[in-house]
Amino acid sequence: MVLQVNKMYWPDIGGVETVVKQYAEYLKRFDEVVVLCVNKKFTLKTIVEKINGIRVYRCASFGTFMSMPISVAFFWHLFRLAKIADVIHFHEPFPLGSVGSLLLKFLSKNKKVYVTWHSDIVKQKKLKRFVEFFQKQLCKRANAIIVTSQRMIEFSSVLKNFKDKIVVIPLSLDKRDYYRDYDVNNIEQSLLNLPQEFVLFLGRLSYYKGIDVLLEAIEMIQEDIPFVIAGDGELREDIMRRVQNSQKKIYFISRQVSEDEKLYLIKNSKFLVFPSVLPSEAFGIVQLEAMIYGKPVINTNLPTGVPWVSLNDVSGLTVEPSNSKQLAEAIKKLYFDEELYTRLARGALERFNEYFDSDVTNKILYNLYADVITKKV
Repeated sequence: MVLQVNKMYWPDIGGVETVVKQYAEYLKRFDEVVVLCVNKKFTLKTIVEKINGIRVYRCASFGTFMSMPISVAFFWHLFRLAKIADVIHFHEPFPLGSVGSLLLKFLSKNKKVYVTWHSDIVKQKKLKRFVEFFQKQLCKRANAIIVTSQRMIEFSSVLKNFKDKIVVIPLSLDKRDYYRDYDVNNIEQSLLNLPQEFVLFLGRLSYYKGIDVLLEAIEMIQEDIPFVIAGDGELREDIMRRVQNSQKKIYFISRQVSEDEKLYLIKNSKFLVFPSVLPSEAFGIVQLEAMIYGKPVINTNLPTGVPWVSLNDVSGLTVEPSNSKQLAEAIKKLYFDEELYTRLARGALERFNEYFDSDVTNKILYNLYADVITKKV
């Protein structure tokens, strides 16, 4: 049995949760997969459910503090499930999982332990100092540490001591999930009055996403360029106010869009803007969602995997974080220079096919699990 340990699981979805779901649904072809996570809302009951053939434990929770779920039940279920698992696969950063990994000391040394390192803790400095002790203990115990890009090794304060254990497995997408039919007429009814061509921002409206920098850049652009901003989050009201006060062509979809709406928006956009400003943004899977359709990406030069996913002058353009002037210039350049746009659009699709197709990354994951999997098959 493979035990995946993470803060949340589908349908509570984000970049990390997407990865956990991909791993779980691929590995279930070869073995039983169980996901252990925590309910993000207050509840005294642990919920066990089957999702697409995967048993999911959502542990009883007292809610969240500093973006971290608080759960006592989690430790009990971790110890109980880890005892019967062949592989325990942690996803970091997840402070409860980091602390709970100390329980591995009481289990057989023959159990495989893997860690997928999505990012360091960035914003919560006090929490970071506390949790890093446990993360280092977990990494010492791990048989392998997966990172999503080589750049993560260079800039992580924890991983620099464990380079010999690191395996690079980029995040990936399955083309079958994106090249499929959906009800265009129904979507066009839900997304009324959008322009024929637009620049797209799609994602959580959070502090590290750089949406404020994008709005500043839009105000600097004198040319007639329409923008669509789609997403929800703690900055929603502020962004709504700024959009209403702007004279620019900004279409604000102030909610989380459905999967079909997301595909429609990306396919009908000219390119994606991904202006994240802090290393909390470790990869940016929405970049892949643009590249799978041959859409270039304007991203930022963060010390993470972000600028490696879409490379400057290969599949998009890269600007410095929090630099609204650079961002404005890049948007204008990519929007109006058709020769550049065509070259980068072609480069985006080629780069996706070479590095980020799930058929490519699944082979690496299979090789990592091979000795456990072959005993089961």
